[in-house]
Amino acid sequence: MVDTTFRILRRTDKRSGMYRAYRREWDRRGEQLDECDAPLHLDIETTATCDLKCGSNLKNPDGFCQIWTHEHLRKEGFKNNKFKPGMIAPEDFYKLIHDASNNNVQSVKLNYRGEPSLHPNIAEFVRKAAFEGFIDIMMNTNGNGGARRDPEIFRRIVKAGITNLMFSVDACTQEVYTKQRVQGNWNILLNSVRSAVLARDMGLCADDCRIRVSAVRTRLNKDQIDSGQFEEFWLDKIGADWASISECYFPAGLQHDWQAATWAQMFPSEFQCADPFRRMVVTWDLEATLPCCQGFTKGVNGGEVYSRSIVDAWNSPEFIELRSKHRHHTWDYVRMCNACPLTKKIVKEEAQ
Repeated sequence: MVDTTFRILRRTDKRSGMYRAYRREWDRRGEQLDECDAPLHLDIETTATCDLKCGSNLKNPDGFCQIWTHEHLRKEGFKNNKFKPGMIAPEDFYKLIHDASNNNVQSVKLNYRGEPSLHPNIAEFVRKAAFEGFIDIMMNTNGNGGARRDPEIFRRIVKAGITNLMFSVDACTQEVYTKQRVQGNWNILLNSVRSAVLARDMGLCADDCRIRVSAVRTRLNKDQIDSGQFEEFWLDKIGADWASISECYFPAGLQHDWQAATWAQMFPSEFQCADPFRRMVVTWDLEATLPCCQGFTKGVNGGEVYSRSIVDAWNSPEFIELRSKHRHHTWDYVRMCNACPLTKKIVKEEAQ
């Protein structure tokens, strides 16, 4: 299944043999949709808080964040304690990645909803994951976060062994950036990306280290993206390895004034999701395990992992049932899947 809501600009495929083998297994699971003993990839929510204020109002949002962190924590979380802000305890993180390593999980990402660089131990978390032997160590960041107090934090993260460092930049000029990434500091972002690129260029990195910039394509930044200005600035001038572009959507299927494309819902016969067959998300408090990055509502929850292994959650009845629904094209009964952008298709390039 081709994801029409996501595209890549200039990705390099020059990776190690181990990395390519891991990605072949990633692709195989996505094609075969078979039951495996454990996830191939683990998303660990190191923080559930953010220093930016994007996407904070449904009708007229101040900025836009694809993850929609603040709206979920504020509207769905604080009022009923369903979602709680916080940071993972170091001992819990070390327990998780040791458990994952012992069960042949090959890739970890050190964030889910929040900004991971806010965690005071984030560089050490990367170093520990590298020591445990994970082939791919990933992180999405807004490039501000911890860099507000430590301008060299992303240089240290590169040195610690990150393999995929992904900056959410969303624009290539200060004017557009500050409108879309509310309370983001353009100069801090530039320094963060440049310091990571410099560390990579100096060879102070893992062999498979790549630096990515990403944008959510909205009405505000679409001209920069479509004209090639975004690509030229971040890849040619700043030196990032590659870029990714996601089409703007609003979680839970709601329309959003910033959408730069028109979407339509797919029928179950048109789509099978591969994520529940290869990845799992663990929340910062270890109280919930989710089958993909769209599990904001915890509608499908494999349970806690503070007293049991991640394998127990992976093989929970909830996860097994979800995989069966995708294998047999009956996922339309799952609210989370109906709200997911992967079950949508773009029917017009631009909204009228």
